[in-house]
Amino acid sequence: MVKTMLTTKEMDKALKYQKRRTIAFKITMLALLALWIPVAIDKLTDFETFKSGIYNQPFSDSLGNVLIYTLPVLECATIIFLIYEGWRKVGLILSTMLMTAFTGYVGIALLGAWEKLPCGCGSVISGMSWPKHFLFNLLFLFLSLSGLYLWRKLRSGDAGSEAAEGGSAKRHIKQYSLTSKL
Repeated sequence: MVKTMLTTKEMDKALKYQKRRTIAFKITMLALLALWIPVAIDKLTDFETFKSGIYNQPFSDSLGNVLIYTLPVLECATIIFLIYEGWRKVGLILSTMLMTAFTGYVGIALLGAWEKLPCGCGSVISGMSWPKHFLFNLLFLFLSLSGLYLWRKLRSGDAGSEAAEGGSAKRHIKQYSLTSKL
């Protein structure tokens, strides 16, 4: 098996790329937390308004009963999983699933599936028009998917798994280049 030695320039480039991914990942995590924390708090602190908003939706009350208790739990779980490093992948998957469902719902509403378009959303989102709400949801769906992509890249990135697991990327690359033979 032939391994090539990385040049200093290639190592620096790999380190810079890894650092950019790490920064992008942290910004993505903060943006997702900036979405989910107020949304969950709003549902929990004003549960009656959330509950009546769900019952105004154009689906059955039995589905509404499930959503009333499931959504806040899923949103809180998403927050917790996004905060704890070992569970971030699960948090990103939950965020992606929730945003896919919400975006799909808004998209179906915009296509005219229902006569009336009630919005059960709270916080800043409740003041948005349906097209703006759809774009907002698409943005956070994109961020959730980007977070998953970045999470995977950081775990199996150019600097190797040791760097992704907290080891020094520079040390890992240096070790690789010093122990590699042409």
